[in-house]
Amino acid sequence: MCTLSWVYHGNNHYEVYFNRDEQRSRLPALEPQSLVIDGVHCVMPIDPVGGGSWISANEHGVTVCLLNFYQGKTPKGSLTSRGMIIKRLASSCSSQTVDARLLEMELTHFAPFTVVSFDTRRTANETVLWTWDGEQLTRSHAFAPIVSAALHYEDARQYRLSLFNELVLTTPDEEIGKRFHQTFDDSYPHLSPLMERNDARTVSFTSVVVSSTKQEMNYQSIDNHRNVDFRTTQSCLKADVVEQGVFK
Repeated sequence: MCTLSWVYHGNNHYEVYFNRDEQRSRLPALEPQSLVIDGVHCVMPIDPVGGGSWISANEHGVTVCLLNFYQGKTPKGSLTSRGMIIKRLASSCSSQTVDARLLEMELTHFAPFTVVSFDTRRTANETVLWTWDGEQLTRSHAFAPIVSAALHYEDARQYRLSLFNELVLTTPDEEIGKRFHQTFDDSYPHLSPLMERNDARTVSFTSVVVSSTKQEMNYQSIDNHRNVDFRTTQSCLKADVVEQGVFK
């Protein structure tokens, strides 16, 4: 399971939040790295298994997110890690460029996925969800939150949607994302945004802030007890100083 949400504060300020859930046996990801791709400064955590990522942000204020789409049909033959799609899209100068690049990509060697991108040129009502179901790439309007799950998908989606909608009505905009993604319910640990099962759990929380005064990615590694064991902040701008990671 993974969970993605976002909040727009007007046209020039947005925040993106991403909980990554993985098998307990999977190798831990590398903290966000600064990369130059096609001459563009990009920041993204790296999955050491496939070499790709699930979220990136760049100097143009563009954020790209990828979630597995387990309800699709996996193509036959040798497959390329879906995380490599983020690397191909990370340098995009706008969400429209992300759209164009996706449409040009040969996707038959990738398992099903969804992609959502954000920038300050589009509003919340213009956020696009791309879904590759293993056979066809389709475009639709994106609504937060987006949930990816191989098990308990519908239950998890409904649980997290209800929680998110409740927070929208009762919580200041600037607090919704963190409150939502840090929610753990002892009665429904497998459905909570901060998820826990015997075989899998939430392993990290990533947030991106893009505004007229700030462009940065914040990353928190989550331990087996749902505590933050490592956090770091990376600027998405070339000239900014990077804050080093701090163990907690």
